[in-house]
Amino acid sequence: MKHLHKNIFVGGQIQAADFDALAHAGIKVIINNRPDGEEPNQLTAHQARELAAEYGIDYHYLPMANGQPMPDDLVANFKSIIDSNEDPIFAHCRSGMRSSFIWAIGQIEAKNLSADETIESAQAAGIPLGNARAVLESLENSK
Repeated sequence: MKHLHKNIFVGGQIQAADFDALAHAGIKVIINNRPDGEEPNQLTAHQARELAAEYGIDYHYLPMANGQPMPDDLVANFKSIIDSNEDPIFAHCRSGMRSSFIWAIGQIEAKNLSADETIESAQAAGIPLGNARAVLESLENSK
């Protein structure tokens, strides 16, 4: 789990055994950006939702498949969740990159942060969001 910005943390795929540690770390909300079945033996969203409920964690399934177009409402739904929660939020995918990218788009579109600021936050968390600089800067310049 890596600290991205304010109350937002990102990371890779979680397993059933991780829910106890997430709860003990104070995580109150999980956003899963990884589609079911992307990898063998991956927890399904249904299984993860049940485990999250056992620990009193709100669970949101907002999948984004690698190399596929982003669902139209994905960024808005992600941003709505983070905007309505002051509690610690853990967003995950395979590595944390997709989750960080979705977060960055929402922050740039809302003019909360610049492309540089989102890239710097991600870099500090060990996420190479600089690889998406051209896309993030084009969003920043189009608004």
